[in-house]
Amino acid sequence: MTRENQPLFPDTFYTAPLDAWAATIQRLPSASEAKKCLLEQVVHYKALSDMEHEFLIVYASHPSGSKIVLGVDRNAQDVTSASSKQVSVSMDTTQSSTLASSSRYLNTLMCVKSPSTPSSSSSSSSSSEASSHLAYDGVQVSHDGTPTPILAQHGPSVPLLTITFTSTSRSPSASSSSSFGGSDTGRPSLLHLSVLLLTIRTHFPSYALLQYQCYFFARVTCLALMDLFGGVETELEEGRRAATWRGVHVSLYSAGRAALQNMLLLPLVEFPALIVPAGLFAVYSAVKLYEGNVVGSEVDRRRISDEKIRQHAIPNMYRAAWHSFTLERRKVAK
Repeated sequence: MTRENQPLFPDTFYTAPLDAWAATIQRLPSASEAKKCLLEQVVHYKALSDMEHEFLIVYASHPSGSKIVLGVDRNAQDVTSASSKQVSVSMDTTQSSTLASSSRYLNTLMCVKSPSTPSSSSSSSSSSEASSHLAYDGVQVSHDGTPTPILAQHGPSVPLLTITFTSTSRSPSASSSSSFGGSDTGRPSLLHLSVLLLTIRTHFPSYALLQYQCYFFARVTCLALMDLFGGVETELEEGRRAATWRGVHVSLYSAGRAALQNMLLLPLVEFPALIVPAGLFAVYSAVKLYEGNVVGSEVDRRRISDEKIRQHAIPNMYRAAWHSFTLERRKVAK
């Protein structure tokens, strides 16, 4: 096995930052091989650990018939090292983890500062501030062609939904494969996936717990694959758990955060309910507001969430990135 093939067929479990994995995949002659490795299915998972991390498992096939299995996820930069270590399951560890993660969530909700905005629309800030908010986007590659080694890194997990690709899954808007990098069969390849993931990383490099977190990274990837390549989505039994923490949709935490900020501007005597912050979430759960939109069900909430993500126009960003990538490849090939 050559060093060049490690991001496709590693000898041992492979893990690397997204940028490093994509750079190797896109480097000639690996790019030619990666373009022949077509995606079969993407599965969106949710870990059952205290932080309820969400991630993707990607299944692809090599022309030789071998199977390639990848893990793709986003973490907060400051907890990457801790989350990558195997933790023994014990009562003390579980309780400690619960307190730590709960504290992080409360800290975020109480923080008055707004979450980071995408790099494409934000002004420059100090390097120390920018680095402290950078997300860690990573890729793991199974060494045995199964998802087992990747799932073991996350602990007990449940699949939420699948995106499946077939030779006839191309979307109507993707009639010209050359315009956005589609394969001859209409299925995306690992090369296309690497460009897409880097596009998302480039435009949304920061980690914001209530906005650009692990769920956002997983969902924006799935939606783009559906819109660009006609992947077919199937929601599984646990699909309702997507974008939730402790059973509550992240948009409700976001709404609660905004309301809490407003309440902090009032004298305590005018809003004694501040001493019972749990009541805040109960109110928003009952009203079911999503940034001013009244929703009748959690299905509506997920639909609105998808609409908000699609407003970022990731497919257009991808097309521009793919065009630049192919032009650069031509220059290198000359």
